[in-house]
Amino acid sequence: MPTRFETVIQTKAPLSRALEYYIHVENLPKEHPNFVKAVNVTSQEGDTINFEQQMEMMGRKIKSVNKMWLDRSTNTFQIDTLSGDGKGSRITLALKEIPTGTEVHYSAAMEFGMLGFFAKGPAKSSLEKTAQEDKEHLDAASA
Repeated sequence: MPTRFETVIQTKAPLSRALEYYIHVENLPKEHPNFVKAVNVTSQEGDTINFEQQMEMMGRKIKSVNKMWLDRSTNTFQIDTLSGDGKGSRITLALKEIPTGTEVHYSAAMEFGMLGFFAKGPAKSSLEKTAQEDKEHLDAASA
């Protein structure tokens, strides 16, 4: 059974800028250097991107193969972990235009396996920290 958690940010960035920011997964190591160590895009067809990712959490190296796609009709990104650590996990980013910029809803359904009890807190903290870093990057680019 997946562990679920959510967080929301609001950024001054217009919706188009936010969509452009999130579609570039290759920038994750630069945007989140304490968490994401490497990203290798293996294929891209339109708004569907397959990539390998290396992260670090709780001193443990995490490797996964992921598929991300953007549904432009709803401005929603879906990221599924296809293999590796966290296989079966899903992260959803739903972007909504608001008068002051963009609101981003992060929703995670994470598969931790045997480490579930121990990883739950650090994973939630990592998601919240990542969301705040995204807000800072988006706000800085919109200043």
